[in-house]
Amino acid sequence: LSGMNIPPPVISNKNWLRLHFVTDSNHRYRGFSAHYQVKKAIDFKSRGFKLFPGKDNSNKFSILNEGGIKQASNLCPDPGEPENGKRIGSDFSLGATVQFSCDEDYVLQGSKSITCQRIAEVFAAWSDHRPVCKVKTCGSNLQGPGGTFTSPNFPFQYDSNAQCVWVITAINTNKVIQINFEEFDLEIGYDTLTIGDGGEVGDPRTVLQVLTGSFVPDLIVSMSSQMWLHLQTDESVGSIGFKVNYKEIEKESCGDPGTPLYGIREGDGFSNRDVLRFECQFGFELIGEKSIICQENNQWSANIPICIFPCLSNFTAPMGTVLSPDYPEGYGNNLNCIWMIISDPGSRIHLSFNDFDLESQFDFLAVKDGDSPDSPIIGTFTGAEVPSHLTSNGHILRLEFQADHSMSGRGFNITYNTFGHNECPDPGVPINARRFGDNFQLGSSISVICEEGFIKTQGTETITCMLMDGKVMWSGPIPKCG
Repeated sequence: LSGMNIPPPVISNKNWLRLHFVTDSNHRYRGFSAHYQVKKAIDFKSRGFKLFPGKDNSNKFSILNEGGIKQASNLCPDPGEPENGKRIGSDFSLGATVQFSCDEDYVLQGSKSITCQRIAEVFAAWSDHRPVCKVKTCGSNLQGPGGTFTSPNFPFQYDSNAQCVWVITAINTNKVIQINFEEFDLEIGYDTLTIGDGGEVGDPRTVLQVLTGSFVPDLIVSMSSQMWLHLQTDESVGSIGFKVNYKEIEKESCGDPGTPLYGIREGDGFSNRDVLRFECQFGFELIGEKSIICQENNQWSANIPICIFPCLSNFTAPMGTVLSPDYPEGYGNNLNCIWMIISDPGSRIHLSFNDFDLESQFDFLAVKDGDSPDSPIIGTFTGAEVPSHLTSNGHILRLEFQADHSMSGRGFNITYNTFGHNECPDPGVPINARRFGDNFQLGSSISVICEEGFIKTQGTETITCMLMDGKVMWSGPIPKCG
């Protein structure tokens, strides 16, 4: 037996049964819980059971317990009570249900109620194992109309073996609770945040989401005026945890999911059955659903899509922007992107780096002076240091971006403009400074004066567009003030 599917009852051929449980060193799962019963001589068929001929069928469903005392199989065994909790109900017959609750400062882990049911036509067993009561280690009761809370120690690693419970209650009982995550990162598969509707913490019937890893819905909305969140962590590893914003919103609403960066949204209704449609700005590619609907359970049918910069494209406009995929959220892994900037013959291209953050030594951006993979390399960049301005010698630039199989940074934001062969690129206006001069033709000069309270940190006050080594370029670096 392996995996997650619950096996059918196992019946021995002899008066003993051996179970051998083996695990490897790679992963850890919940495990299993099994009930066993001892039964007198029975002739087993492939499905169901019957006694040997001549036996009294009125005793068809009798079994023996561990002490050898006859016990009717239409009774489930006493499930007991959880430590630091109590059981409600003492009827263990078929169809009966018992409930469990925990003492104050403890949280229920498992099913709040279990039912005695027939298994394989002869056995009686509970629908789930008895829950346990874990001591709360953190959390609080929160009230509307809105606020923010975080996992323990955020943005540093949360505690091991944590059992944290937050209960959010709307001040206006006619409203519901909406939450969204600013940050979310739990050890995937081992640490979980369970989110439920109402105030009955741990009740599996009220669970809205069970979150782990780093992917979360844009919004989660309760059906009632209360919502609970239960963080459970194991004894090892950990991550930064989460930061949550919450607020009260109108009933039968999924909340405003926002508009994608570089995207356009059609529709402004967030009530049940309302539909929102999305598209991306020119030059961007939509990833995800083009439309989402607010469902009856107050949850959107999907997250809003994202607008990413295509990984392969040509730019022919005289000026524009080149972004890494999904900038600034992180470009992902296993990328090999190529962008070509093509200007009019006889012109040149100037690149300005506005932001730059790649995984150092493993992810690279190469800028080549031409349209071929073998064109001369103007520069190769990695890490988080923003490169200097770059200028092509010809009218085509080739940008090659490669990312490996793990980790990533924000990416990059690069603007470009084209200019004539006998002029220098527009140097822009430095931060904390004023520029004098708007002519960038060969032989022209510009001057930069720092604002009061700032000093020049790079370059000289005046630079001139001149011919050096056969190239038209500024006589020095573009001045900076700091």
